Amino acid sequence: MRRACEMGSKAHQPWSAAPPTATQIAHSHPAALASTLRFRENMPRGAFHYHQDQRPPLRIQASSLPRRRSAKRANPSPAAAVMEGRHPLSRRDRLEVMKLWGWNEDWARCFTNHAEAGSLPGRVSVEHRGLYHYHGPHGEGVASVSGRLRHLATGRADFPAVGDWVALRVSADPGADTGPAVIEAVLERTNKLSRKSAGESGEEQLLAANLDVLFLVSSLNLDLNLSRLERFLAAAALPGCQPVLLLTKSDLCDSPAAAALDLRARLGDVPVHAVSALTGDGLGALAPYLSGGRTAAMLGSSGVGKSTLLNRLLGLDRQEVNPVRADDDRGRHTTTRRELVALPTGGLLIDSPGIRELQLWAEGADVDAAFDDVARLAEGCPFTDCSHVHEPNCAVLRALAEGRLDQARYDNFQKLRRELAYEEARTDSRAARERKEQERRSHRIYQKQHRKQRKRDEA
Repeated sequence: MRRACEMGSKAHQPWSAAPPTATQIAHSHPAALASTLRFRENMPRGAFHYHQDQRPPLRIQASSLPRRRSAKRANPSPAAAVMEGRHPLSRRDRLEVMKLWGWNEDWARCFTNHAEAGSLPGRVSVEHRGLYHYHGPHGEGVASVSGRLRHLATGRADFPAVGDWVALRVSADPGADTGPAVIEAVLERTNKLSRKSAGESGEEQLLAANLDVLFLVSSLNLDLNLSRLERFLAAAALPGCQPVLLLTKSDLCDSPAAAALDLRARLGDVPVHAVSALTGDGLGALAPYLSGGRTAAMLGSSGVGKSTLLNRLLGLDRQEVNPVRADDDRGRHTTTRRELVALPTGGLLIDSPGIRELQLWAEGADVDAAFDDVARLAEGCPFTDCSHVHEPNCAVLRALAEGRLDQARYDNFQKLRRELAYEEARTDSRAARERKEQERRSHRIYQKQHRKQRKRDEA
């Protein structure tokens, strides 16, 4: 403004004599006039006013109306800010926010090329129809997949899923309202939980990705099904993921500890914990699984108490819950989407809808991992490709005849093996040829044993 006054007409007096008015300054220089008009247009109406009597050079004073004083608030930690919906944007806090959602040095190395291309990392927390809710260094937002990623996808499993780390292209100004971000790529997954989708298509349906712990949830009531838990264990054989069996509603059972011991004896070396979201019993044993940025997911049928357990761990009623049916203790399908939630303990937990059916998917499922006792018995079989059905001197059949192997467990083992072999043959032509050749060998062995037995009977 001083320069504008000096460039004015000679009629104006110097500063020491009398300060010029705002109107004189504005008319003496066009740039000052434009600046004044822009300032007046951007001013909120009634908030400021000019004191023309004192004739200060564009000096603006606030209105003398009393201002509302806001209570001082303690500066929260980045984790608390994200939990309460506030997203810190300082450089110092961005790394802490990312660590809250499982970011570590391994993911940073995988993201190097995307970072050089100008992308930002984000983790998918909720999957909508065509849109994905994510959490990134600037907070949370909504993103859609890019056209290139959509074009290169060969199936549903190539699209992002809950738990995936993605490369995002966002606006230069994180606070600008420029629509959803764009997902350029999905980082390579450490593991994925999949199932065969229902219907005739039979394609892979991706449930969750990048898991450290998988909770197989069942309640201690009429809905407890051992065969279903064995199927869950077969589907949970993921690399780098620890399966844990959770028995909820222990307050409804007279002896939950005895029930946990019985299941441990039936299911092998899988950790079993009896917990109650209502009373809090047994929840302390879950602390090692839900801390240090570890990602866990819950898998179970409707009504077993997954959402109730999440609300208890969060300390608030975040998820909607409903009582089970009185006649069969089954749920009512209250949860309708999978969601990744950050816990106050430093871990992450994925709540998912109830599973009506879980058909095994060839990639990731392992029947031998769910039936480790049968796998140990199979080491004593004379044939490496023994089907444990009619081969001579089969160690599994011998243990079944001697009562060392439960008949129901053996039947479920064979059922899941046949289902997985069929799925492998359906998706892999080489596996189909190997399966057919194994069936021929088994048939030849059976025919040979049958002829020997018939000769002995005739003699």
